[in-house]
Amino acid sequence: MSVVVKSYSNPSDEMMGIADEIHRLIHLDHVNPSEIAVIFRENKYLDEMTAYLQDKGIPFRLVKKENLLRSAYIQQVILIFEWIALEATRPGSGDHQLFKLLHFRWFDLPAALIARLQMEFNKQMVGGVTSFRHFLLAQITQPNAAFSPDEINRLKQVIDLLEKWLQDVYNEPLQQFFCRVLGESHILQQAVTENYFQLHLLKTLFDFLQSENQRNPDLTLTGWIEIIHKMQKYGLSIPYETRIGDEDAVQLLTAHGAKGLEFDYVFIGGCVEKNWEKNRGRSIGFTLPPALKNAISGQAGTTSKVEDERRLFYVALTRARKHVEMSYARMDEQNNSLKKSIFLDEIGIPEIQGTSQSNIHVIANQLQGYWLVDLQTRYDQALLQQWVKNFVLNPTALNKYLYCPRSFFYESLLQVPQAEQMHSVYGQAIHHALKQAAYRHQQGQGSNHHQLAINDFTWFMGQNRHHFTPDDFNRHIGYGGAVLEDYFNQVLPQWGVVTAIEKSYQAQINGIPIKGRLDKIETNQKTIRVVDYKTSNPDNAGDKLKPYNQQRGKKEKDDYDYWIQAVMYALLLQANGQPVDEIKFDFVEPDKNGQFQSRAIQVTQDDICLLTQLIEDTWQKIQALDFPCCAHDDCPWCAFEQSLANGGPGLQTHDEPA
Repeated sequence: MSVVVKSYSNPSDEMMGIADEIHRLIHLDHVNPSEIAVIFRENKYLDEMTAYLQDKGIPFRLVKKENLLRSAYIQQVILIFEWIALEATRPGSGDHQLFKLLHFRWFDLPAALIARLQMEFNKQMVGGVTSFRHFLLAQITQPNAAFSPDEINRLKQVIDLLEKWLQDVYNEPLQQFFCRVLGESHILQQAVTENYFQLHLLKTLFDFLQSENQRNPDLTLTGWIEIIHKMQKYGLSIPYETRIGDEDAVQLLTAHGAKGLEFDYVFIGGCVEKNWEKNRGRSIGFTLPPALKNAISGQAGTTSKVEDERRLFYVALTRARKHVEMSYARMDEQNNSLKKSIFLDEIGIPEIQGTSQSNIHVIANQLQGYWLVDLQTRYDQALLQQWVKNFVLNPTALNKYLYCPRSFFYESLLQVPQAEQMHSVYGQAIHHALKQAAYRHQQGQGSNHHQLAINDFTWFMGQNRHHFTPDDFNRHIGYGGAVLEDYFNQVLPQWGVVTAIEKSYQAQINGIPIKGRLDKIETNQKTIRVVDYKTSNPDNAGDKLKPYNQQRGKKEKDDYDYWIQAVMYALLLQANGQPVDEIKFDFVEPDKNGQFQSRAIQVTQDDICLLTQLIEDTWQKIQALDFPCCAHDDCPWCAFEQSLANGGPGLQTHDEPA
């Protein structure tokens, strides 16, 4: 048996190189495609590999065990039931889901109409209208001249259906209600007539509902949705199997999936350290106690993990009868160095440098779903121009655009309602308590600070109790009270003279409107400082404090967030003729040693010039209606776009139920 080890410049070149070799075997050496296998450590690399094989016209077979809860199609179905459960429990609490829900093709509403409705709602919020659902109901009972009779009629059909389900949910058994929604929404009819695989997914979801209902005959829709949320939180799955392609084709396998199989030719890709001996495996979704975590991650545990991976690598290696080729990439797609797996060194085969044909058109096809979903084809360009013309940039919006322009479009420009997360409400409660404490400090009321702050915190939490489960609410109340008491004991003596509290500023920077609201301005020994409170972990603040670096490429979620905030605050004060010596971030969350930290940034003129240029560049892109998707794995709005584009799982034309 021949054994080859190849290195490539990056993962794209590696996959293209593997595809080139397979193409040569099939077309020059006349090897049967079914005698060729490509093996990776994890499924996600196999999904990427399909694009390169498709580009070469190479038939492939991919059998994957999937999690139903990660199917874009099923997520849309679940979101409908989630909205019903929220609105049936507390009217208005499902507003953050309604905008997305209206886009689903089953309801046949133009995206431009939905966007105009959202913008009209944003205007009416100033007048006291607070619920998107109630606003939509008003449009069909008291038509607005901004919308045509045909648009109102189409909207009425959808809203009437949603309102009907809110009545039916209380009057029918859960399983019967589930089927009614699928039927009346035309989800079921569309699956039966257009895509049998989607019918298979619906049947799998219904089977799960049946099993839970049998376990708990009193199960409600809200209870079922809570079960799904817990499964998603802890990484639990509803398994189903997807088969893509024909039997007589190149087999794409994980190392686990290859057990017991043999092929004449085997390609093992992605042989780098992080994929094998340092593979973290699937997260269990919760944090282990420190003692147990240390025991697991001790030397014995590490050794055992490496041995397990070595055995698995050996399984992949021994699948070949005639030829095996192992490969790895020297750099990732962001030009960070990758370390090859020690298992390659242990084999002791001299490596050769792999080559591949140009793969630029493959990469372009992969990115098409992210970059060529043009909002101007979905929304009226004149309307978009009107929206961006009146926009005012703030630190949050700037950071959001740099991370994901498409998220900026929905959250900052359209201002689609967002669900309040528990950690966000907790942070607001802490900020409220500190704001009240600052007022008392400013007025010289210095006694019993911590207890009064705890009372303010508890009051705010009580006003927003509906965002928490009972257990989470009690846990946050206890934790927040303890944090505030320790914070005031440690930090209050360091407070300076408070000169401004939650003050808003606006300015024009080279004709670009910007704004920001400062938590506190104080003076201390001739130092004028802006103080901004943070409830995040100070031990994780490093990337957020780093200055903007254009050469870093794609912005990760936390990159330079605090630096942008600090420099924009300084820019606003400078434009308003108010000097400032430093911007201080005060962390109202203890570090790992139980101490409260602060991080100060002395903003330089170079910082001001750099941010000004960044603001100008971003503003030009906003005005040019440039809102591409970011392709981050965890971006909800890009996932939303993908779900609209796909209507369900990828590669549907090849899918068939197991």
